[in-house]
Amino acid sequence: MLEESSRIQEMLTLVKRIMSVVKQNFESDFKKMGVTQSQILVMRVLNLRGDMKVSDISKELDLSNSTVSGIIDRLVEKKIVQRKRSDEDRRIVMISLADEYRQPVKKGLNAFAQKMRKALSTMTEEDVESIIRGLEKLEKILEESQEPRERGRSRCSS
Repeated sequence: MLEESSRIQEMLTLVKRIMSVVKQNFESDFKKMGVTQSQILVMRVLNLRGDMKVSDISKELDLSNSTVSGIIDRLVEKKIVQRKRSDEDRRIVMISLADEYRQPVKKGLNAFAQKMRKALSTMTEEDVESIIRGLEKLEKILEESQEPRERGRSRCSS
């Protein structure tokens, strides 16, 4: 039992360290904008998909509407994103990257992707597949252990 507990702790510590390194790399490419990892994730979705409703961003990131709305509020304050009412239906509010931030966001995302490609280029295809399989298995096990109402709402916070 002690050995199992020790292995679980080791695994959780390793996952936490990996997430910390990824977060540091991710945020370093956006340091000038002064944004958080959660804000970067919203900017990434908008960069990939274009204008979106809050509910669609929430689904894409697997977060609640209220969490995403708070993230967007802070991005609006920084003038990085903007809210636009639909001309066809005034009840619909679309979120978009501000024009002057489209290129810097794209550049930051590309810089992060390049860093990750370079870091992972030393791995074999088998290593990559093994890691992916292991992470998918861990995700499945952890999701199955959650209460039904908790599932799908734990990826990130504002």
